[in-house]
Amino acid sequence: MTDLRRAKYVALFATEARSLLAGGRRTLDAWRDTPADAAPAEELFRVLHTVKGMAASLDFTALAERVHAVETTLSEVREGRRVADRGWLSLLAQDLDDLAIRCEDAILAEGGDAAAPEAPAAAATRIVRVDLERLDRLFEALGALVTARQELDRQAAADALSPVARAAQALGRHLDRLQDDILAVRLAPLAEVLERLPPVGRDLARQLGKDVEVVIDGDDLEVDRAVLDLLPEPLLHLLRNAVGHGLESPDERRTAGKRPIGRLTVQAHRDRDAVVIEVRDDGRGIDRERVAAKARAAGIIEGDDALGDDALLAILARPGFSTATELTELSGRGVGLDTVVARLHAVGASLTLTTVAGRGTAFTIRLPTRLGIVRSLVTGVGEERYAVPLTHVRELVAWDPAATRIDDGRTVLRLREEWLPVLDLRRLLRYHGAAPPTERPAVVFEANGQRIALLADRVVGQVEAVVQPIERPRGMPRWITGATVLDDGRPALLLDLASVV
Repeated sequence: MTDLRRAKYVALFATEARSLLAGGRRTLDAWRDTPADAAPAEELFRVLHTVKGMAASLDFTALAERVHAVETTLSEVREGRRVADRGWLSLLAQDLDDLAIRCEDAILAEGGDAAAPEAPAAAATRIVRVDLERLDRLFEALGALVTARQELDRQAAADALSPVARAAQALGRHLDRLQDDILAVRLAPLAEVLERLPPVGRDLARQLGKDVEVVIDGDDLEVDRAVLDLLPEPLLHLLRNAVGHGLESPDERRTAGKRPIGRLTVQAHRDRDAVVIEVRDDGRGIDRERVAAKARAAGIIEGDDALGDDALLAILARPGFSTATELTELSGRGVGLDTVVARLHAVGASLTLTTVAGRGTAFTIRLPTRLGIVRSLVTGVGEERYAVPLTHVRELVAWDPAATRIDDGRTVLRLREEWLPVLDLRRLLRYHGAAPPTERPAVVFEANGQRIALLADRVVGQVEAVVQPIERPRGMPRWITGATVLDDGRPALLLDLASVV
């Protein structure tokens, strides 16, 4: 079998095995309520038999043998030689989680989730997989067409009734449909990542002597494939931290008046042009004083002020920072919260934290649903234009010099009951042109667990920015990530606010 053919079938196995085992786990959970029912045993046997056949066809021998062993155990109930009591069903649940993890190991051993050019799914449907690089090239070509269309529109504006104007309008309609179709092809459901989490969480809890219920909600929402491909590692890190450090042991939970089974919820929902994923546990919460003491000892912070959620996240996300007193399998995986933040920022996502002592912790990821076209706020400095992704923007406020002060050599702005650090876009860009206007807006954005006020000369409006890559000359700041052409034909650079601070 050629490498390309094998990659195609491994990609198909990844999709089908994950879907089948996730469905099998749901069947098993429902079976626990009616253990005398024989139908779930037949459904689970079908699932296992299919996974075993696919594993064997790819020479995943150890995995196929493990599936066969679980099949044999299930056959005892199917043939009436054993009763499906709750104890036996719990063991079967562990077996299914183990199979899900073994499937992931087999897929990773083959080089990960490389998408195959085309792969048939179940008998009733057909899934066509398109290489992401091909989609990227197609989208780059679309961006060039959109830019050319904007120039044509400007040329046709002089005479709205001319044949050129009518042709420009027709071209615009076709490009709009083409853009929607290309973006839709790039979308993939969150289920492809989220359905992998429950078996990992439950398996880790068992290793640590804990019991956890993992709840997934909103996994039918879709995001850009490039965003989806970067999600597994950050989500797995947050899940492991929640199970390993956030959730208490059953005895500790009973003592605290909680039910012995911990609850970990991964919930996704849409918010305007973004998808929000919350990883929430009902555990002990983060010990702010312990983090603060460690930070003071490391010279990161001074004083005895209590840490707010934003400051807490900023400390936890510092490279190399840890409150672990000894290296363990959980704390020594080599992937810290700083890596999680970096990976999320790479696709324009943000991370925030909320924690309450004794009640639990929630990490919230805000994701753009699409890449390549970014809904942005256009700001101005002098005659220059800069696009700021709305993913990070929280609000616009008027700049009030009377509400500012200098704190440790840095300008801060009072907004309601909070003092926000101020970044002046003029100073950031080393702009030395015309003097700033008397009245200036401040764009309040959120990045790295902080809320910051970005001071601009003006806000021009909002655009759907078709982002074009740019050649990066030496010395260009890393927070300039691309360029776009505005509706009036003027260029604008795209700023990655998360990389500014």
